[in-house]
Amino acid sequence: MKIFITLLFIITNALSNNKAYELKLYEKVLSSIFIDYNKINIYTSDNIKSTLKKSKKFKIVDNCKNAIILVGKEFGKECIDKPLFATSYNEYKTHKNVIGAFYWRKGRPQLKLKLNNLNKFNLELPEELRKFAQ
Repeated sequence: MKIFITLLFIITNALSNNKAYELKLYEKVLSSIFIDYNKINIYTSDNIKSTLKKSKKFKIVDNCKNAIILVGKEFGKECIDKPLFATSYNEYKTHKNVIGAFYWRKGRPQLKLKLNNLNKFNLELPEELRKFAQ
């Protein structure tokens, strides 16, 4: 029983650290791209909403019309004109307005940015993030 509780504690702690890591990455990347905003209005899907709500740099909005950017996956047609920061590789490859993605593959974080779509939305990519651009 002690082993089970210890293992459960370790897994919970590791997941918590991953969420904190994700939040820091989203804050760093999105704040660097949207430098003109004190708070970035984000419309998000449920898979990432609880993580992004913890940020002081983001404001989670209820519809995509009030958003500057979408973060997540599987958005409806009403959000088609907004830039998307995807949370899955599939969404990164298939969505026409994706500017970047952060997702996990085989337990490792993956960050990708699409330079041509950033330019399409008149967004500047800072030099420190250019190594992640394709």
